[in-house]
Amino acid sequence: MRKFILRNITLNGPDSMNMKKNNYAMLLVMRLGIEHIGSTSIPGIWAKPIVDIMIGVKSLPLEKSQICKVIELGYEYLGEAGVSGRIYFRKRFPKAYNVHITQFGNLIWNNNILLRDFLRSNKDEAMRYSELKKMIISEGVNNLLEYSERKADFINEILKKANEWYNKPEFRKRIRSMQDAKAMAT
Repeated sequence: MRKFILRNITLNGPDSMNMKKNNYAMLLVMRLGIEHIGSTSIPGIWAKPIVDIMIGVKSLPLEKSQICKVIELGYEYLGEAGVSGRIYFRKRFPKAYNVHITQFGNLIWNNNILLRDFLRSNKDEAMRYSELKKMIISEGVNNLLEYSERKADFINEILKKANEWYNKPEFRKRIRSMQDAKAMAT
């Protein structure tokens, strides 16, 4: 069983994944979105030194040729790896990445984006999450399955808060204005 550690990782902001995103964009012509998710996408919190990238596609399953292209980049193909509706790849050297491929806009996609955006916008909740992760590791948990199970209740609680936050009228208005500004800029 492989042990893992947490680090306080600071990447160069939310757009630091642009180079990697371009690589994945070339691989998956059917992609509709590429997002940096997981703890390394949330400034200031402790995280495993693994960058999680989520790619949204029109539909699953992937074609064999698409899977082979990802494998050619040095990724290990793990199928759904226990999460129905998500295809999982991982790469550990020279840097560690997880690639999650799912249908754009499905529950997996939406929950990952919602969790990330909520924690980026709510520093106190992000710090609570960070402290929980450190506590789990300090109690001797050193396998990913148990680590994930120990975080599950907290993540479900945060997702409920995130949904309330997202559905507030003032937030929805702000999101619409940002989307309008983005549309005008393109």
